[in-house]
Amino acid sequence: MKPLDTLAALLIVAMWGLNFTIIRFGLDEFTPFTFSTWRFLLAALPVLVVAKPAISWGTLAGIGGLMFGGQFVFLFFAMQAGLPPGLTSVLVQLQGPLTVVLAALFLREHATAGQWLGLTVAAVGVVLIGRSVEGTASVGAVGLALMSALTWAAGNLFFRSARGVSMFAVTAWANLIPPLPFALAALVVDGPAALLKPLLAPTTKGWFVLFYTVVPVMWLGYLLWGNLLRTYPAAKVGPISLLVPCVALGFAAWLVGEPVGGLRLVGIAVVLGGVALGLFASVRRLR
Repeated sequence: MKPLDTLAALLIVAMWGLNFTIIRFGLDEFTPFTFSTWRFLLAALPVLVVAKPAISWGTLAGIGGLMFGGQFVFLFFAMQAGLPPGLTSVLVQLQGPLTVVLAALFLREHATAGQWLGLTVAAVGVVLIGRSVEGTASVGAVGLALMSALTWAAGNLFFRSARGVSMFAVTAWANLIPPLPFALAALVVDGPAALLKPLLAPTTKGWFVLFYTVVPVMWLGYLLWGNLLRTYPAAKVGPISLLVPCVALGFAAWLVGEPVGGLRLVGIAVVLGGVALGLFASVRRLR
């Protein structure tokens, strides 16, 4: 990669890695449904100046409802249930091998032995992580993180049909899908005061969280990521995502004191090893 593109890749990794700890801070301010509503509502603002990409509303609904809405609301609830941000970042990376499984089931794509091996190894790591969180977070929280990975994987199948168009435009327009259902859920579950908290009882911390999760993470992050994907082969860009949970673990340990050691560290290493196996098997298949 060119030096500037390498810097862009490292910036993406840093922004997306820090995002998990920022989300932890956001859940101290907002309920998951309220957080989701405002995050996606603000992230959709570019539709005022960015033209709709040349893809169907059905594809946008699949991306917005699954890859964005489903992924993040399950992630928020997992972290609210006690799953630490660094560990959450590792578990959601299972979206990679799960995408392979869903493509095999619903698109009749043939998965290689290496991809299935990667999924099996990662599953062993999940079991180890599930045992490591006993006493600090529920197994249900791990399950919610896995649902986050699964909905992200399902959204990937829709996202694949959006090739050849601006990733930034797709991101902005897909963000139009989640706010209304999440706002209705927030009204029913949390009440109007919780939903309107960013306006009725604003805090510097709350608005910083919303700003960070929208501007650097969604707008700048996807703009840079889309540019890398247009400039370089997916086989070169894809492995960069494996650095995100590593950086997320570092930020979480530094900022919130998340412990990483013992059985949990073994589980993390096994999950990331399995994801890496599946990813590099996919890369070889693309060559």
